[in-house]
Amino acid sequence: MPKPIFYATTPKDIAAEGLSEEIQPWEDGLRADTGRGSFEWWYFDAHFDDGSTAVIVYLTKPLLARKGPLKPGLSLTITGPDGKKRVAFPLFSPEEFSASKETCDVHIASNRVRGDLHRYELHAEAEGLAADLVFTGIVPPWRPGAGKSYFGDREHYFAWLPAIPYGRVEGTLTYDGQARHVSGTGYHDHNWGNLGLDTVMDHWYWGRAHVGDFTLIFVEQIAAKAYGAQRLPVFMLAKGDQIITGDGHPLRMATREFVQHADGRQYPREVDFTWKHAANEVVIRLRQPEILEAVSLLTFFPPWKQKILRLFANPYYFRFNAEMELRIDLEDIHTVERGNALYEIMMLK
Repeated sequence: MPKPIFYATTPKDIAAEGLSEEIQPWEDGLRADTGRGSFEWWYFDAHFDDGSTAVIVYLTKPLLARKGPLKPGLSLTITGPDGKKRVAFPLFSPEEFSASKETCDVHIASNRVRGDLHRYELHAEAEGLAADLVFTGIVPPWRPGAGKSYFGDREHYFAWLPAIPYGRVEGTLTYDGQARHVSGTGYHDHNWGNLGLDTVMDHWYWGRAHVGDFTLIFVEQIAAKAYGAQRLPVFMLAKGDQIITGDGHPLRMATREFVQHADGRQYPREVDFTWKHAANEVVIRLRQPEILEAVSLLTFFPPWKQKILRLFANPYYFRFNAEMELRIDLEDIHTVERGNALYEIMMLK
């Protein structure tokens, strides 16, 4: 019999977690124990007007090292307008980590981020790369219900908070020995939990977009077989600074035209998400995916350990930029918008 999943999305769940409908600054502070068994990270990404991008992650330990002690790290990826990617992933000693439980205020050696759900200032530096950026939210912070899923019991969970679903970003990127002023748009979310994602999830498709006056987050998560391969859909649609809906239950995904990647994994060239509730419908069509990243998560382990782990699994990650058509037919909104969307495929088995 499949193990149960408790998807905490109801008003009762929100109250049981000590939360309210209005998100509070402490929710973006330190939420998980930093010892063995737990993990946590604060994720920021930005796309700039000059064509460059930056992804910065502050984490208590590497994704696949949850069972280990506190081992704080920084993931810093800067891609220039020419498409050249520069990556640094330094790890630090436990003594170099501190984080507030009252608000987002994280320090890892000389790297830091501080914010209040609306405005965040961050500094990240490693191996000749640096980012000094200010994120300012346009779409308010949001979570699906309590933003928490329990697997098997009420003790083991994974939680998620998109503090800035869409906002403005300005500051400086340093790479190739030169500091460059940048401005553009960005996103920030916060994840934490106390279970191995590879033990409870089979795979997920996760995407976000801003096109016209609309911001979207769309997710299809499929639990592991031990949990009955249960679906855990997530959906948010906002217009301007107003969230129209955060109800993910009506969301469905379809994929077509799978192609082989050089590393042996397959991905679809056509992905459709359809959200339908009574006479209301939102359709997202993703086409012409451009691979931004394709990597086995085993590469974070020493070569000798990769060979052993590959006997059991080869968790793999794709990140794409795709052409998007968005069709909205709601009671008071009828429009078709076209633009680009970022989405990822995480295969944990």
